[in-house]
Amino acid sequence: SAGHSGVRTHIIMRLLLALLPAAGAVTPLSTAVPGGVIAPKLSVRPPLPEERGKGGILAAAPISCMETIARIPRGLVLAPCDAARAAAAAGGRDPTWASELTAAALLAMHESGAEHAAALKEWVSSWEAGGWGDGADLGNDEVRWGPRDVTGSLLATGSDNDAAIYSKFRMPCHPVVHRAGLGLAALTRADKSAALAALQCRGSNFRAMQDPLAALVAAPTARQTGSPNERRRWDVADALSRVLSRATTLEAGEGGGEVFAVVPLHERLAHCGARGENTKLVGKDPVGREGGDADVLLVATRDIAEGEALTRDYTRAPRLPGDTSDGPLRLLLQFGLPPAAWVQPDE
Repeated sequence: SAGHSGVRTHIIMRLLLALLPAAGAVTPLSTAVPGGVIAPKLSVRPPLPEERGKGGILAAAPISCMETIARIPRGLVLAPCDAARAAAAAGGRDPTWASELTAAALLAMHESGAEHAAALKEWVSSWEAGGWGDGADLGNDEVRWGPRDVTGSLLATGSDNDAAIYSKFRMPCHPVVHRAGLGLAALTRADKSAALAALQCRGSNFRAMQDPLAALVAAPTARQTGSPNERRRWDVADALSRVLSRATTLEAGEGGGEVFAVVPLHERLAHCGARGENTKLVGKDPVGREGGDADVLLVATRDIAEGEALTRDYTRAPRLPGDTSDGPLRLLLQFGLPPAAWVQPDE
């Protein structure tokens, strides 16, 4: 009968829902970071779709100010190596921190043999979310100058000569980039020219590195369109976007100075509010214990309550050369941080 059918449907739906992780469910930290990271007081919940891969790292127990939260083997930290620097400088190009770190990411995914190589490759290859501008960000496929007109990637769409090419149509640049800039400005309430300039800056940086770094892609990602060489360049664009959304600066260790890097666990922390970040990276164990120099430490900057999210300040992350974006515009475009992260409850 209809009544029995409704009951059966209700039971089936409840069984299906029981198989899904609850929004607040926590799982072992090993699901979020490569093996070798020691963080006994942390737990992780799957990031929500609207978080775009950021957040969900929580204190499983109270953490005291200046307490070491996590120990991360330096071999698991993605940082430029000699091969990455050489690739970024190929053909007489002027390398940037972004091109060197993107080269390091591509090498990690497509080469092997070094210590921690397997764990590093698995971790870097697992990155999905990057900055703003993938297909879903640009609207549905039926929209003109939307996802269907993107050349593999929004980063890879257009050229450095677009101003001259499209001026006769009274457009400042490629129409896809122009439309994306208008949408980005509307989303972040930024000036239209500032949003467009930020997109063009990102595209210009990509085009400066695409040719030398494409050679590092051993097997390009399968896509519905594009030649192998085109798909290699689109893989470079994807890698750049994901590196930009995760990068930080880190004390170099024995050599001194700072390096640009992506650090496991730290790369997916939530954005902090007005109270400031409650964690800080220390690139060298200050205690000097045996083997300590091989670890990067994540340290609490204040007391952290059980269940509280661990945070970092993304406004302090490195920016692309020539990028002058700020506020919600930068938080969304570079890091993919959602509106909830732009204005925190304690601001």
